[in-house]
Formats: sequence, structure tokens, C-alpha cells
Amino acid sequence: MNTQHQPRARGRGRGRGRGNFQQTSNDGDQMMVDSEQSRGYRGRGRGRGPRGGRNHFQSDDRSKDEPMDKEKLKSNPSYPLMEGFLTRRYDAPNKLLNLSTIASDQEILEAGMFATEGAQKKFFPALMIICDAILETQEAKEQAIHSVTLAGNNLENTHAVYQLCNHFRHIQNLDLSNNAFATLDALKPWKGRFRNVEHLIVDPFPSMDWEDEITSWFPKLKILNGTQVRPSASATDKHTTNAQQIPPPSVTPTPPLPAPEFADPEQQAKEEMIAYVQRETNLTRDYAIQCLEAGQWNLEQAGALFTQSRDSLPAEAFN
Repeated sequence: MNTQHQPRARGRGRGRGRGNFQQTSNDGDQMMVDSEQSRGYRGRGRGRGPRGGRNHFQSDDRSKDEPMDKEKLKSNPSYPLMEGFLTRRYDAPNKLLNLSTIASDQEILEAGMFATEGAQKKFFPALMIICDAILETQEAKEQAIHSVTLAGNNLENTHAVYQLCNHFRHIQNLDLSNNAFATLDALKPWKGRFRNVEHLIVDPFPSMDWEDEITSWFPKLKILNGTQVRPSASATDKHTTNAQQIPPPSVTPTPPLPAPEFADPEQQAKEEMIAYVQRETNLTRDYAIQCLEAGQWNLEQAGALFTQSRDSLPAEAFN
């Protein structure tokens, strides 16, 4: 750990909720599938992004990591069981990965792999690693899987299944129905993560205008629970064609606003780090600052803290 003193941030939110980001043991995070790729490497990371070592803010994006040791992975006793589960649950004609009612799968049930929330948090990341071993490239994933269903898993939040957005962010159809999400905030960590989802199924929430809110989280969403929420491409094209036939009014162009200048180079570097953390994690500015402060303004340490603390962060920590 880098123990060198680092100056404190000059920004909003300093000091609030500092206990959310704490160093904890990471030994239980891999549980079923343990590989060297899952462990962090130390290194300095000041600036716009990691300059060396492990990027914990993208800890589940293995396409950007070193090659997986597949032989070591396959030697794990849990590998055949989980590979068999994926084989049973893959619907090739529909390009669907069916992860619904996982606890009802007989072999998973007997192994107790999805029996408790703690077991779920171990099972799903391991399952995603095995998906990476089977579908080794992003292109292979995009060709093989267009849809994922997580229906009927009694999920109260995204904690156990969060990594789906890192491994299958390209999917077009997502079914989250028949779970136990009490409020829309339960899904907030996934806000803006599935940028290609066009069809979403989720049980209605009690809050007003929740449909508009969740639609804004999925920029390409067209169908929500069977209801069209955005115009089809053909309607958009027709509107665009009609708009092109109407000459735009003559207006004086508005000059672009100048970018803010920071007299202090160190403060500018910190602002770049804050922006980077927000972009990679979807954290609010306040929580991004807290994370960086807890990591002594070292991106490697802050990234490790985020990975360890993500499941315990409140919904308001995310944009």
C-alpha cells in the first residue's frame, strides 16, 4: 500500500460517508473460481487512468486483461458443474442465456451454490468467468448471446448479479421479472450500463413515473413490459426526412463556452481522476471523491476499495 502522504481534495462531498470505502480482506471474493487474474496488482495510478498494474475499476472486463489460465480454471472442482449448468441453460436457436430460477436447478441446488445471498455473490462472478472461458472474445459473445433472463431469482438488488453488465453489456433483451426489487433504486447500479438493451421486462414499481426514469437508463430501450416507450427506427427516419424538408431558421451561432481552467496543476490532475472514476463506476461526484480520498488519490488503491465496497454502497451513491 502506498503510505506516502497525499494532499486532500478540494471538492464537494469531502468527508461525507467516508466509512463506505474501507480496506477489507478480499479472500472471499473469488470463492468458487480462484485465478490470478482476479487479484489486484499494485502500482501507481495518478492521472487520467491507470498507468500500470491492474485496473480495478474495470476488474470484470477480462477482454482487457492478461490471458486466462484455462487449464488452471478447468482443474477447479466447480468448473464441470458450472459449465454443465451453462450448457443446460443456453438456448442456441434464440441466442438466449437463461439464468432464471437458478436455485431450482437440481445440480446447483444439491451443491448449495445459490442457496444464500453470500453464495449467490460467489456463484455469479464465477459463472461469468467460465462464460469468458467458453466465449473467449467480445465478438463471440455478441454472436452467441442476444438475450439474458434473470427472472424468478428473488433478487432484492443487483449485488449478486452486478457483473452481468461487465461481461454481457451488449445484450439487446433483458428479463428481470419475478424478483424482489422493492424500489427502482435497487437497479440503479446498472444505470447506463446496458446501452444496447431494446426490450426490458421488470415488475412495475410503486413510484410514479418510474417508467420514464428507467427508460432514461437504457438509451436504446424501445419496449418496456410490452409497451413501446420510444418510436421505432422507421418512425424516427420518417420524422428525420420530414425535418430535412423544412429549412432551418437563420440563427447566429452561439460560441462554445470555454473549458474551465485550473490554475493548480495538481488540482487539475485530481479533477481528471474524479471524472475518470465517475465514468468507470457511475458514482456521483461526492462518492468518487470519497473513494479517491480513501485510496490516498492512488487509482489502484481506490479501484480496489471500490471493488470491495461496491455491494455495500447505497443507491444514492450512483448517478
